[in-house]
Amino acid sequence: MSTVKLCEQVNVRYETDVVVVGGGVAGTAAAIAAARGGKRTLLIEKSGCLGGLATNGHVSPFDATKDNSGNTFGGIGKEIIDRMVIYQDKYGCPKSASKRVGPHLFKVVLLDLATEAGVDILFHADVIKTVAEDDEVKNLIIHTKSGIEAVSAKMFIDATGDGDIFAEAGEEFVMGCEPESGTDLKNAGFDHMHFEINSSSKYDTEEAKKILAVQPCSVMFSMGNVDMTQNPIKYNNKNLKFEDLGIDRDEFFSLEYAGTVGFEENGDLIPLPQGRILFFPSGRPNELIVNMSRVIGVDGTDAVELSKAAVIAHKQVIYLADFLKRYVPGFEESYLVESSNVLGVRETRRLVGMHVLKGLDAINCVHYDDEIACGSYIIDIHDPFGKSRALGGAIHGDSYGIPYGCIAPKRVKNLLVCGRCISVDHIAHSSTRIQGTCVMTGQAAGAAAAVALDTDATVQTVDVQKVREALKNDGVLLRK
Repeated sequence: MSTVKLCEQVNVRYETDVVVVGGGVAGTAAAIAAARGGKRTLLIEKSGCLGGLATNGHVSPFDATKDNSGNTFGGIGKEIIDRMVIYQDKYGCPKSASKRVGPHLFKVVLLDLATEAGVDILFHADVIKTVAEDDEVKNLIIHTKSGIEAVSAKMFIDATGDGDIFAEAGEEFVMGCEPESGTDLKNAGFDHMHFEINSSSKYDTEEAKKILAVQPCSVMFSMGNVDMTQNPIKYNNKNLKFEDLGIDRDEFFSLEYAGTVGFEENGDLIPLPQGRILFFPSGRPNELIVNMSRVIGVDGTDAVELSKAAVIAHKQVIYLADFLKRYVPGFEESYLVESSNVLGVRETRRLVGMHVLKGLDAINCVHYDDEIACGSYIIDIHDPFGKSRALGGAIHGDSYGIPYGCIAPKRVKNLLVCGRCISVDHIAHSSTRIQGTCVMTGQAAGAAAAVALDTDATVQTVDVQKVREALKNDGVLLRK
């Protein structure tokens, strides 16, 4: 591979207290919390709006904002929901049975909360270099419409989802499943499809060694004018055979997309990328959000692999829309409304921080004296190896705790982490990656940054109880 030497003087255009990289729900919550803690806060986002996959990715569900007994986790997550309800009633579809809102309303909700807190936002900005020395991040080099510039801060928060900042700063990280993932799933009784003990995990097979065992990528889309009186929901989240939908097998395999990625023959089952039909209400009458595309074995930190997967997934959207209209009752007169602007990546780098939350601890609902967030979502591992539905099931209680060490790296003194790249194992990650939990770890990172600066502490030495007090004062529910 040939190389090109790049040597350029870069002006420090932005100097502030806290810089948050990534304007998804985790990063937005982190920026709000840091600003409310009295710190000048800059939020850097590569797209032109806040929300990440919730907006650009068309991921409508905002789950894990309550424990499994219905008690709210509070904090910024509750504020988002309360504001969403107001916007839905004013500008959405208040008569809809679903209180989900579309990406456009969600963008404004997050923007309002961030600007009200005093967050400075820099859109259309890509971080191209992390400058770190002596166990500290010194600067970020960014590329914007204005050119190549530098950002300086006292504290940095990695909310990129992919751990871009901590990886370049030299912190330890992992990708994919651990060697013991299959055994842990089996011991917990979670090595089968959700709530249906009819299939085993492939984690302990030779096949697992052939691909990167991270959860697959998807592109979400929505279908309008669905005839809900035909009850299409009865086909949802099931492994379906051709006869279940009255499909002529030979006719199906004559379709142009039969045999393409995701539509390869699958025995007696209808060959679909996720091995199932999966959709849910969008919040607008007779409109459903569809989550059926799947591309496996993708390294989401590699630009070429990411691009190839996006091509496949976006083509799958049209194929899946065709399949739904042809074969699923209620979709005959439906139409494709919109699809995600970006590829939905579920799993890439995960920090190996001061504490690694294990999947078995999440399943067994362990709580900690130093927890800074709670999670309540199911274990939800979209099959990394193919068409099987998601592995996992409900956790064994109301919630589990996420210790402070999951957002704090071992070495870099002024860097915190939030969102789906926090320090957890492969199994726990399948629950902590959910938006409500990402908001909680984001709020915790922002609060911790403010406390550390107030007390002249590093992220490793900060008084976690003061961080917890700040979170509780902002309405966050912590079990311990």
